[in-house]
Amino acid sequence: MTTRLNILLFIILTACNSKSADMTIGNVSIDSSTVQIKTQLQDTVDIKFDTIKINDHIYIQTITNNHFNCLLSIQGDTIVKSEHYYFEAKFLDIDEDGYKDIRVFVFSNTPNQCDNYLFDKKLKKFKHIENCDLDIQKIKGTDFLYSYNRAGCADMNWESHLSKIENYKLVDYGYIYGQGCDFEIEKNPQVIEIYKVNNLDTDDKKLIKKLSYQKHIKEFGDKWDFIEKYWTKNYKTFE
Repeated sequence: MTTRLNILLFIILTACNSKSADMTIGNVSIDSSTVQIKTQLQDTVDIKFDTIKINDHIYIQTITNNHFNCLLSIQGDTIVKSEHYYFEAKFLDIDEDGYKDIRVFVFSNTPNQCDNYLFDKKLKKFKHIENCDLDIQKIKGTDFLYSYNRAGCADMNWESHLSKIENYKLVDYGYIYGQGCDFEIEKNPQVIEIYKVNNLDTDDKKLIKKLSYQKHIKEFGDKWDFIEKYWTKNYKTFE
């Protein structure tokens, strides 16, 4: 049992932690799921690891100081590499194809900023989605997904992209800019601007509609409901 744990510890330090080479392991205590490492700087790092099953495959998840650290295959291959800004991983079906994908949230001023990985059912491996750093949501029954992102004025200004995942890259087809800031309304009137992306390569956009902000978003929290309903009803306009 001790030999197996030592092997697992070696895999975690070498495959997961890019800074492991800078560590001197002074004190190591191991039970079935916890490793404690003392670095040269005398900082104690608590690493917890467990095995989890995703899409009928076993993976090793590590938690460092109560935050998600990285994900390995049972063979020791890196699936999600260690980053200091990661704090939580969720396993969910992003593209609704019946297989679990990976979403890893990061410490950021944008609460929903994350990295997303899709499961390739043919190769049976996870692939990072390029150009995708938000918690995209699927429009049921379509190939489209949408996002939300704050854009200033204490989150009263915001934006949303309508996109598709093409060859593991997020490609924009539509864009909404909501200017809900109520500061100096005469100079900066509240408005919802809706754009269609004319050129997928250059992200060139054309304004196709303006809507009254106050008519469609009466309360601060109404914007999320508006975004979902607008894209669900109008996505065909952007195909």
